Amino acid sequence: MLRYAAYRVMLLVPILLGVTLVVFGLNQMIPGDPVDFLLDADATPADREYLRAYLGLDRPLPMQYFTWLGNLLEGDFGRSFIKQRAVLDLILESFANTLILILAGGTLAIVVALVIGILSALYPRSPAAMLANVLGISGVSLPNFWVALLLIGLFSVTLGWLPASGMRTTGSDFSLGDLAAHIILPAITVGLTTVGTMTRIVRAAFADLLKQDFVLALKAKGSVRRSILAHVFKNALPPILTVAGLEIGSLLGGSVITESIFSWPGVGKLMYDAITQRDYPVIQGGILFVSFLFVSVNVLVDVLHGCVDPRIRKSLRGAT
Repeated sequence: MLRYAAYRVMLLVPILLGVTLVVFGLNQMIPGDPVDFLLDADATPADREYLRAYLGLDRPLPMQYFTWLGNLLEGDFGRSFIKQRAVLDLILESFANTLILILAGGTLAIVVALVIGILSALYPRSPAAMLANVLGISGVSLPNFWVALLLIGLFSVTLGWLPASGMRTTGSDFSLGDLAAHIILPAITVGLTTVGTMTRIVRAAFADLLKQDFVLALKAKGSVRRSILAHVFKNALPPILTVAGLEIGSLLGGSVITESIFSWPGVGKLMYDAITQRDYPVIQGGILFVSFLFVSVNVLVDVLHGCVDPRIRKSLRGAT
């Protein structure tokens, strides 16, 4: 198992190298020039050329890429053109807020998916089954930005129950109650897609396992429902873990739109502002950081999958 984990970690190197090539190439395709955002409209051509040389934008693209890659290997993500701060510092500060949002949205989605998915599998004609169908369709069909605007319009504008933007009330001290009020709407928004997909996976896994022979054997032995569900949940855990790992990656990607709409000061909002301002180092560093998290989570899920599924452990021992 340790050799398998080490092998999966080693695969991160070529994957991340490919990500750097894609990120750098796409970054160069963004229209506009960062010099336009840094200089006034009355700046002279000499000023523009001097700033381009200072930022290294006048060098050939291969040289720019390998310079950036060499700095990355030393832990230097570059310096923001606009904020004149280290990119890694900006990302780490923003990621703390993104992590809070993802944990809230992901926890909400997983809890709801487990409860509704299991109930709908146990009682196929119950209201829980109907709710599972609604969540499954809504999660994959409703775009995040539309859900966000709908929630803001209903709960912030019409009812006035919850704040529409930010992470805390302006001018007030930090409090958990204030944070909870601000995080409810963005957490529901980022978790909607996840809860739809997870509910369908949980229901399908439990419905299939409840028909297996080992469940019939447990019932024949007189096992109580709690014991039967514990055995079913253990066998349903591998596919649930796999999908949960992929959904965490989608939460990271979906946070860009959600954080921008709700003005949540996370990595998504940081990258959105960087794109509008053509702040290339922040764009490149942010995408690379999110990509690293995404592939790392998937590696962790693969390892956990092997820990909870004895069939994988047996196949790994056979391969070695």
